[in-house]
Amino acid sequence: MMMKRWRVGSISMGLILVASGILMLISLIVRVNVLDIMLTFWPIILICLGIEILLYLFIRKNDDTNGKLRYDALSILFISFLLIISIGFYAVTYFTGLFESREDIYATFGIMNESVYIEDSATLNGTRELVVLDGINKITALSAVDGELRVEYSTTLRTCDKTYAETMIDGVVRVEHGERAYLRPDITKFYNNQKVSWPIINCVVYLPPATKLDLSQYRGFLEYDGIVKEQIIQNR
Repeated sequence: MMMKRWRVGSISMGLILVASGILMLISLIVRVNVLDIMLTFWPIILICLGIEILLYLFIRKNDDTNGKLRYDALSILFISFLLIISIGFYAVTYFTGLFESREDIYATFGIMNESVYIEDSATLNGTRELVVLDGINKITALSAVDGELRVEYSTTLRTCDKTYAETMIDGVVRVEHGERAYLRPDITKFYNNQKVSWPIINCVVYLPPATKLDLSQYRGFLEYDGIVKEQIIQNR
């Protein structure tokens, strides 16, 4: 009974919806570029619909009363809409030369498809206490084997304009030297910025035995080894 109500296009639409949902879910977990995959593999839509038509004809070849193709109008409309969008992007890219690459398309529509990463370090001689201010994602505190207070930090962000992002990411983390030193991020410039994502900042602090690490103004994630546990100041 179910096979008699089968309309060509319904299975294809279902497969496309499932595949799109899986891709979008994966993109939230591992930051896969969904648009890039869709622009590359859009002909699979035609393959799915063609296989469904052949499957329908194979199953119905001995059924004279149901041998005529029956289409699901809503599904075909949905698939046609996806095809028009995909072919439109392809035609604009290939024939007009308006976009030399997909990166140009992403930049035009403000899609953050590129990653910018920098790392730096600072050695603080004569510092007895390092204060970490909020805005850093993760602090790792380790014992300094050479007896010097050292800070290593990295910053990562996503962007649709790599040149612009490189200017934004420079100097995001600042280390203020002194007997009481400060480690502070400069993240106010990222508020409501449409060209770059919120920066992800990770720091590793190598603590000498006589130095304190003040995390009373820090609310991020902390990792430390057992040696430096008593040197960490926290108000939580």
